[in-house]
Amino acid sequence: MRKIIYLIEQPLDARNFDRFGIQKWIDRNWIAEVWDLTPLAHPHVWRTFLESQLELKEYSGYFPVASKNDLRARYAALGRIGHFIDLTDASYCSFKVKRFLIRHGAVRVICAQGSIPAPQDIQQRGLASRLRKAFARGPIRSLKTLSAVFFNRLSAPLIRPGLAVVSGEMSIRSVRQSREILKVHSFDYDIYLQLAKSNEVPEKAYAVFIDQDLCFHSDFIYQNTPFVVTPEKYFPAICYALKHISRLLGVDILIAAHPRAAYERRKPECFPEFTIIRGRTADLIERSALVVCHDSTAIHFAVLFRKPMIFVTTDELIPTFEGKSIVQAAAEFGKIPINLDEDLRSVDWHKQMHVDSAKYLEYKNKYIKIDGSPERPTWDVVIDYIEKSNCPTSADFRASCATAPGGK
Repeated sequence: MRKIIYLIEQPLDARNFDRFGIQKWIDRNWIAEVWDLTPLAHPHVWRTFLESQLELKEYSGYFPVASKNDLRARYAALGRIGHFIDLTDASYCSFKVKRFLIRHGAVRVICAQGSIPAPQDIQQRGLASRLRKAFARGPIRSLKTLSAVFFNRLSAPLIRPGLAVVSGEMSIRSVRQSREILKVHSFDYDIYLQLAKSNEVPEKAYAVFIDQDLCFHSDFIYQNTPFVVTPEKYFPAICYALKHISRLLGVDILIAAHPRAAYERRKPECFPEFTIIRGRTADLIERSALVVCHDSTAIHFAVLFRKPMIFVTTDELIPTFEGKSIVQAAAEFGKIPINLDEDLRSVDWHKQMHVDSAKYLEYKNKYIKIDGSPERPTWDVVIDYIEKSNCPTSADFRASCATAPGGK
């Protein structure tokens, strides 16, 4: 049987098992293995996940790699491999695994899907600007940043991707080094295709707040950086604003919790007086009258279902990268984020309900789905392509890496 390997650096849960299309490979008679490098590369993240009592999606092909011995065991059982799907970040640990697989004939497949607008200064930032920012962080953080910048530049030609799966015009820019580019759509569009077939109407109009778990998100644990907002300030501001919106617009408010949030185990309650629902963000948005958000990728659903969006921020968020990202996301729709720490009485909430059809269509093409890409589930398209494509052999691929700009 043919084998496909996924490299990941986040614990595999049921949500990602579905989003990554693992069962689709199995159903088409592939051996689908997931090598989870989280325990080895990010042991603190692994511990946090287990301590949070979140459930792993364990199946026969799932291999958490906790030691070098575990990794050697995976290498020994590798067999013949044509492709691997790289869903990891640029760490030294994952680089070594990618390099090993490429040397053994596997083509690296990367996915540039589910992107959101990046702040303008980030889009335009060059190496010099990144270095200045690194030095401003102090000696320890600047050393880590500098190491990562130079490591990424030196390692990139050695692990050049053979295939990039993209979901919008903007995502193509980030994968130009790839030998082949396959245009599909975001993972969220797969869910949209399923939900678009239903015609359910809620009994009562409601708005949905897209929670991003900003006070506790694992990304900050990965990066070993402070959280951008504090629970003591963030939740009171959000809850006050949501009650204000509910009263003025005459809608109930539901909280679409981040998939890995653990609010039911936190005291005091983070969203008192509101119903918190996890795992149903897409269908909550589909049936909603309004979406309140920051910059989550879940705004893809608001765009696809043409829902009004109110972008919100806070005093704590404004100076951060996340705050700038919210500003850029709102700008795509001709809007300015509302600062919930300011006087909300002057806000024209009804004006916020406007949907600019042209901007929604433009956003879809830029970030969700390129015009003309197949109206089929992402992984069906990817599997078809890999089964039928003339992707390079191991010898050709190694040669292409050697002759790529900057290659060795």
